[in-house]
This record gives sequence, C-alpha cells and structure tokens, in this order.
Amino acid sequence: MHYVVIVRTDATPDSDLGHYLANVGATLELFNGDLLAFTAPERLEGRVDYTRTAILRFPTEQAARGWYDSPQYQELADWRISTMGHPVDINLVPGLSG
Repeated sequence: MHYVVIVRTDATPDSDLGHYLANVGATLELFNGDLLAFTAPERLEGRVDYTRTAILRFPTEQAARGWYDSPQYQELADWRISTMGHPVDINLVPGLSG
C-alpha cells in the first residue's frame, strides 16, 4: 500500500521560497517519494482556505514518516516556516491497495 502526503499552503511567491523549492525534491528522493501535483486547487465544492496544494506519494508509511522526520527535510521545513511566518497544513493519508 502506498501513502500520500497532502500539503496545503498559501500563495507565498515561488521567488520567496526558492531555496525550499530547489531542495525539497532531493529530500523526497531519499525516501522514494514522488511529487504528483503542485498547483492551485480548483474548488469543486465546499470552502478552500488555502491557495496551493502539493501531493506527494511514498511507497510505505515508514518512508513517508521517514521523509517528514528526516533532518534534511526538517531543516528545509524550519527555513520555510521562518520565511513564510507560519507552518503549512501537512497530512498523511493511506492510499488504496489494489
């Protein structure tokens, strides 16, 4: 079974997040993670309080948690939080088997 990490954030300009965006992919590779999407969501129903969504896929729960907890990612996350002034919404969801 794979695991999906869903990241929801605001519209901080890419130019402000250049360091994070340039380096986060390397942290995914360490845990066999894939970036499936990174864009503004289109609201089909309900209320959306965020302006961008990233969807990441990992082969196992341990890989997803390992990525998030890794020193490499946490260093970037600390930088991102400092730059943005706040954390983002990050959720781990088990994928469907089959």
